[in-house]
Amino acid sequence: MNTNEMLKVVVLSGGSGNDALIKGLKQLFGQEKKLDIKVIVNAYDNGKSTGVCRAVTDMLGVSDIRKNHERMYEIIHGEEGNLPEFFSKRFNFTRGNERKEIESLLKQWNLSQYSRYVRGFFDSPVAHEYEYKDFVVANIVYAQMFREIGYEKTNKHFCDMLGIDDFVVLNSFDNVFIKAVTQSGHIIADEGDIVCWNNPDDIIVDVFFDVRNDSYGLNPAAVKLVKNADLILISTGTFWSSLQPTVKYLDFYKYINASHAKKIWILNNDKDGDSYGVSSLQFVGFMEETGLDLSDFTILVNSEAETLLRQIDDRHNFEVRNMGNLKGKHCPELFARAVLDVYFGLIGKFDTVIFDFDDTLWSRETTESAQKTSIENLCLLQDRFCEKTIIVSGNSFDSIRRKILQVYESLSSFHIPIWADANSTLYLQGKKIKRIDKCVLSQESVKSIMAVVDELGITDKTVIIDSDGVVNIKIKPLADKVRDDVCSALNDSDNNYLACKTGKTTVDVLSKNNNKSIVLDYIDRHGRILYVGDETYMGNDVVIAGKCSAFCQVKSVFETNILLRLLEKYL
Repeated sequence: MNTNEMLKVVVLSGGSGNDALIKGLKQLFGQEKKLDIKVIVNAYDNGKSTGVCRAVTDMLGVSDIRKNHERMYEIIHGEEGNLPEFFSKRFNFTRGNERKEIESLLKQWNLSQYSRYVRGFFDSPVAHEYEYKDFVVANIVYAQMFREIGYEKTNKHFCDMLGIDDFVVLNSFDNVFIKAVTQSGHIIADEGDIVCWNNPDDIIVDVFFDVRNDSYGLNPAAVKLVKNADLILISTGTFWSSLQPTVKYLDFYKYINASHAKKIWILNNDKDGDSYGVSSLQFVGFMEETGLDLSDFTILVNSEAETLLRQIDDRHNFEVRNMGNLKGKHCPELFARAVLDVYFGLIGKFDTVIFDFDDTLWSRETTESAQKTSIENLCLLQDRFCEKTIIVSGNSFDSIRRKILQVYESLSSFHIPIWADANSTLYLQGKKIKRIDKCVLSQESVKSIMAVVDELGITDKTVIIDSDGVVNIKIKPLADKVRDDVCSALNDSDNNYLACKTGKTTVDVLSKNNNKSIVLDYIDRHGRILYVGDETYMGNDVVIAGKCSAFCQVKSVFETNILLRLLEKYL
């Protein structure tokens, strides 16, 4: 599937901060790939076996990359076989005999291809200065591969070997060590000590960086991901070692600030060793001090989190949702749903959902995946939401009819009400039920429109006409600059109709009495109404979206497909 056909999600986290999200998405979608997820991490870990590996190889830390690989493998493939022992079991090796013992384990696990990296690691003169206690074998292999073939090739190798997406991206390749400063001015010189500071009387207030090589700058791949994302998540995780350093290093926050993506920061459920006793509002203050613009963020707070992490204020866009608390961790499905609900702006219960049709439910694109998703959308709508939904379209019913008949044997099998023919006419199971008379253009207006179009030299125009008169004149296909000229000329010539740009190449001319919101006076629905469309901010959906209780902007039928999986609990 082309990544343009998926929701592009960028997650800033550490080794396990995205664990609940990925598991929750699997529970929602199974093996269907609806989201293109990339995880940006720093590799500044310097504790335990990772710290030894850094000292021996003079490379970045391996643990967050390894943990992401391990967790994704377990989520997709389970925990059977030898790989979990290779990736996460901790061993105590005999001093002076480490290499042989590790090679023996690799042979036992059928992973002898990595013995050469173990030999290369222990060929380093400084390798024998350390004890290898409480050690993960994969860390040694990763660290030596980093040194020999680089971070990106190592990452890709293990993604291919594990049968997972190449989804982990480093923020920078600089060999950075982080240090922290506490409220009293005390310097914590090692990341391993930062993550277990556990001192509420002298909390950490900032980190700074010790760069051990020439700076290569930020990783261009990480910058590009943030620039092109649909959704940026700062996930749960260790604040002072995973989250804040990634945002702060070389002003990475500036690229996050500039991104047009939806942005969500999910706060932890429970206290963490680096920030014991720190409240949610203090975290917000610390993050703002980096330069990150939180006015663009929804800060997602778990109603089941510990008290200190549920503090909110009116200055920021806090959203409190129930995301469960499983021994301090979020419930995966509740976590994933909360994130997607916030992305789509879903909150509260709705009595009715109104859907736009073109490029919302049904794609204008003719690719196999777009058509397959369009069909799936109609089936989901009919099967799950038939009694709660209405379709309102500026298109002709004949056009919509042809699409429905690709899915159902007859129009009588499709039970959702459809307002079509420039949203002027209600159809049910293929039969015309009612017409809004004030949507019809007068004969004088039609003549005036045609005269202006002819004067502009435009000959390619489509007119929707039936026995009740003209309700919509479509002029297409036009370049965008020409569309501006056409709208300007038509809107200056008459007060009884209105021309506006719709779709990608069309100008629609309607009666001034007619826009999509007109159907709200004619539908037999009460209570809260949600509108879903692809032009709710600029285009044909703006007015009706503004008059409904809430609206969802979708970028494609693929986003609509995700939305349809979430809607049931809101109806």
